[in-house]
Amino acid sequence: PQSLQGRIPVLEWLMFQMGGFGPMPGQAHHFLAVKDEAVRAYGVKRYSDETRRLYGVMDRRLAMSEFFADALSVADFALLGWAWRHGKHQVDLAEFPNVKRWYDALMARPGVKRGFEVKLT
Repeated sequence: PQSLQGRIPVLEWLMFQMGGFGPMPGQAHHFLAVKDEAVRAYGVKRYSDETRRLYGVMDRRLAMSEFFADALSVADFALLGWAWRHGKHQVDLAEFPNVKRWYDALMARPGVKRGFEVKLT
């Protein structure tokens, strides 16, 4: 967005991603791979619960707006960078219909498709 007022929600959702929807699913990934069952159970519950809570926050926002900051922005792409791993988070997007609508719309964009086709070496 060009206006300062328009940039505020972009920055708010970008900070949400950096402070919550990046670190918490990352912790869930970590504990899902731990072999010690007692340690694994604690971590999986803690971080999976928090990850689901964050999906809920996102779903409530997207019930009010097509994108996180009213118009498509860097905040959407930062959040998509983790949301595309919803299967690894063991989250069914059908439980979060607004996130699913947003996710499907972004994943259908030609540029996003090309980006996800890039092979990492």
